[in-house]
Amino acid sequence: MNTGKAVRLLLLGFVIAVVAIGLLPFLIVYSWSDLYGLSDMDPASTPVAFLQKMLK
Repeated sequence: MNTGKAVRLLLLGFVIAVVAIGLLPFLIVYSWSDLYGLSDMDPASTPVAFLQKMLK
């Protein structure tokens, strides 16, 4: 393995790590919402739907 291939693999690993760490908060929030049963609620009771009704 030459230096170029090693650097390329290292860079790929760093990119995958940054993406995984970036997605972690969203996965935690999704997990908590599923744990507390918020994902089974009516879609009209979500904050986005509430704000859309309020701004119309």
